[in-house]
Amino acid sequence: MPFELLNPQGLEKPVGYAHVAKITGGKIVYVAGQAPFDADGAVVGKGDFARQFRQVIHNLKLAVEGVGGRPNQFAVLTMYLTDLPAYLAAKKEIGAAYREVFGKYFPAITLVEVKSLYHADCMVEISGVAVID
Repeated sequence: MPFELLNPQGLEKPVGYAHVAKITGGKIVYVAGQAPFDADGAVVGKGDFARQFRQVIHNLKLAVEGVGGRPNQFAVLTMYLTDLPAYLAAKKEIGAAYREVFGKYFPAITLVEVKSLYHADCMVEISGVAVID
């Protein structure tokens, strides 16, 4: 693999992410923030955080596969949420949706709560950096 996921000693034990993604080779691919839009541009799961998260994860998979990559080649994901309590309330469903695409693979992940996203009906958007060998 053209990168290593590391958890340096002295940092808290990560749960569901890695602290560091060390790029050692390969082609770096930046995937724009994926929102819960279907192929026709309609918002999936209006008001339903878990459904929106599932669509976003699916869109990330399609994006990386579109350049010849795989979901486990994401080195970094940045998650933007408009409702942290909704995310926490749906953790079980979100975890299941995540595992459908990524399995037990956890890159370096940053989660940020924001006031709003580009489209008022979107509750989650995730961008990423993949390294494809």
